[in-house]
Amino acid sequence: MRWLAFAILCAPATAAADHWAESLKGAATAEYEASYVHAYERPAMDEGEADGLGLAGLRARGQVGGDLVGYSIGVDLHAGATAPGGFAYDCAFYPMGLGVRFGKWSRFAVIGGVAAAGATGTIDDAVILPAEASLELALGSRLRVIARGRLGWVAGAPSRQDGSPTVAFADELDASFSIRLGSRKSDFGLAGRGYYLGVGYREAEGSRFVGAVIGHSIDFATR
Repeated sequence: MRWLAFAILCAPATAAADHWAESLKGAATAEYEASYVHAYERPAMDEGEADGLGLAGLRARGQVGGDLVGYSIGVDLHAGATAPGGFAYDCAFYPMGLGVRFGKWSRFAVIGGVAAAGATGTIDDAVILPAEASLELALGSRLRVIARGRLGWVAGAPSRQDGSPTVAFADELDASFSIRLGSRKSDFGLAGRGYYLGVGYREAEGSRFVGAVIGHSIDFATR
C-alpha cells in the first residue's frame, strides 16, 4: 500500500517532468570556415605589425529552450597566420547567451564569454571578453544568410586596447556577412547544409581590414 501511495503522489510530478522535457526545443550549427582580411586603412605602421590575418577552423553554436526563446552557447577554434608571417590563433568559449528562433529555419542569438587570441611576432597575445550577435536567416529552400558581429574588450595587451576606430567603447570589432547555397530536409528534424561565401571585416589596433570568408555549414533543429 505504501508503494501505491508513493506512486500516486509521484505521478503528477512525473507527468509534469515528461511534459517539460517534450516541450524543450533545440538548434545547433557547425561551421568549418577559412578567412583572410587585409589592412586597407591604418595609422602609421609600426615595425612588425600585421598587414593581414588568415584563420581557419571550427565555429559551433547551440540553443535549447522553448519554441521561441532559448539558452545559447558557443565555441570557436581557429588558427592560421599573419602577413608578415606569424602563427595566429583565436579561440573562444561562450557559456552564456540568449537565442530566438523565428520560423522553422531562422534564428538570432546574442552570446558572451572569454577568448584568447594573438600571433607570434605581430599581434600581442591577449585575453578578450567578447560579445557576439549572429543571424541565420533562411531565404527560400536553398539560400541562407549567415551574418555575425563580435565586439571585444582586451585585457593584458595595452597595444590592442582602444583599437576600434568605429566603436569607441570597444577595443576590437570583427564581422562577416555570407550567403550559403545548399539544401535542407525535414525527415528526422530540420537539417540543412551547404557552402557559403562572404565578406569579412575587422578593426584592431587602429586599423581597418577587409577580406573574404569561405566555408561549409551544417545546421540542425528540432521541429
